Amino acid sequence: MLTRQFPFLDPARIDPDLARRLRVLADDCDRLELGRPVSPILLQKAPLLEDWFPTVTPLGVQLVGRVTGHPLLGDCAAATTPLWFADPDGTWARSLSRFYRLGPPLDRDDIRSVLGRMANSSTTSDDGSEDEA
Repeated sequence: MLTRQFPFLDPARIDPDLARRLRVLADDCDRLELGRPVSPILLQKAPLLEDWFPTVTPLGVQLVGRVTGHPLLGDCAAATTPLWFADPDGTWARSLSRFYRLGPPLDRDDIRSVLGRMANSSTTSDDGSEDEA
């Protein structure tokens, strides 16, 4: 029943890398809980996300924007995996997969424009394809 509404909940769809990513996320959670800052070296190597905006999806809160230096995607428009932590000062966010350095967000007028284009493209495209980072 739930898996019809939310297919990602189906155990048959578990990503083979999920357990490793969760262990690394848990280690980062322990460090943050103890008040230890995120390593500057780690952040220096993290992909940069610019012109981003948050969006709520069935998977959770994700950021959509222009990523530079992503280890799998390179430089492109992308959506993060669901977010788990964010720096109160807005310099980084931690998704299920990795840390991101946060550049400037998209301003409100640009967000409306992007969302409008996305809505228009989803009504004209029925191929069901999705991009995810």
